[in-house]
Amino acid sequence: MPVLRLKGALFFLIVFAITIFSLGSCFAATLRNSVEVLGDRVSLSDLFDGLEPGQDRVIGPAPAPGKSIQIGGYQLIAIADQYGIEWEDQSSTASLTLKRAGHVLGRDYFADLVRKSISLDREQGGFFVDIDSFKPVVTDVREENPVTLSDINWDKKTGKFSATAYLSHPTGDKMIDSFALRGTIKVRQPVIVYNASHQAGYIMQGNDMHVEPDYSGKMPLSSQALPDQDNIIGMSLSHAVVAGEPVLATDLRRVTLVHQGDPVLITYDSPGIRLTATGRALEDGGSGQFIHALNLGSKMIVQGKVLSSGEVRVDASSTAIPAKSKEAKQFRLPALQ
Repeated sequence: MPVLRLKGALFFLIVFAITIFSLGSCFAATLRNSVEVLGDRVSLSDLFDGLEPGQDRVIGPAPAPGKSIQIGGYQLIAIADQYGIEWEDQSSTASLTLKRAGHVLGRDYFADLVRKSISLDREQGGFFVDIDSFKPVVTDVREENPVTLSDINWDKKTGKFSATAYLSHPTGDKMIDSFALRGTIKVRQPVIVYNASHQAGYIMQGNDMHVEPDYSGKMPLSSQALPDQDNIIGMSLSHAVVAGEPVLATDLRRVTLVHQGDPVLITYDSPGIRLTATGRALEDGGSGQFIHALNLGSKMIVQGKVLSSGEVRVDASSTAIPAKSKEAKQFRLPALQ
C-alpha cells in the first residue's frame, strides 16, 4: 500500500512538472524579422512576439519618420535579459530592422499649403504655385497638419513668394524643423503655343499653333501682350522655336506680300462660280492676312485675304462699301485712283 501511494505521488509530480514546463513554453517569445512602428516610441512587443501578459513596455524612442535602424544580436540579447524575456533561438547573429512609418510631403502638398495660406482660390483665380529648389519632407503618418507656414511674402508684380515652413512636431534638428520655401505664383491663362518646332524664317500657318486654355508654364516678363491668333498667320519667325512653347510677339515679324497701292487680282469663289477683277491694295498685307482693296471696275472697296503676292481672295461674308462713302475716307483713295 505505501508503494502504491509513492507511485501515485511520483506520477503527480511528473505530470505537474510537465504542465509547468508546457505553460512556460507557451510564453517563449520569438524575434520579429522586421517592424514598422507608427508612433515615436518603441515597445518590447515591437521586437518580440509572444510576450507574457503585462510584460510589454516602452523601451526607447523610435527613429525619425521614414527612417530605420538595425538592431544587432548582442543588443537584442541584452534587451531580452534586462526585461526577463524568454527568447526562443536566442543568437548573437540575429538582427531586426525597425522602421518608423512616414508620410512624404511633396511639391503638391506645399503648393496647396501656400495657396491656402495666401487665400488663393484655385477654381476662380486659376492660380498655379511653383516651388523652387524643393526637397521632400517626411512626417508622422498620424499628423493631420504636419507643417505650418509663417513670414509669407508675395510680390504680386513679379509673382515671387517666400515663406518659412515649421514642422508641427519638431525633431530637435534645426535644419529639419524649419526651412525656407520659395517659388512663383502664376495665373493660369489661355495661351497660344506652337504645335511643332520650326527654324527662323518659317511662315506661320493656321495649323501651326493651338490655344492652351490652362497654360501654367514660364512666361517672360516682357511678353505681357501676347499676339492675336488671327494675326499670326502669314508672319515669319525671327528665331527658332520649340513645340509647346508660347507664341510671343517677339518671335514674329510680318512678311509683307502686298504693299499699299500695289495692283492686285481680286478673286471671289463660290460653288460653281469664280469671279476676278483688277484692283489696288489699300493696305499692306502678309500671307493669310485680311486687307482692304479697291475694285477698279466697280469702285467698291472689299476686304479679302492675301493668298500670294498680288492676289486677294474676297470672303463671302465681306461687305463692300462705295469708294466715295464716308467710311472710305480712311483709305485716302484720291492718291490711289
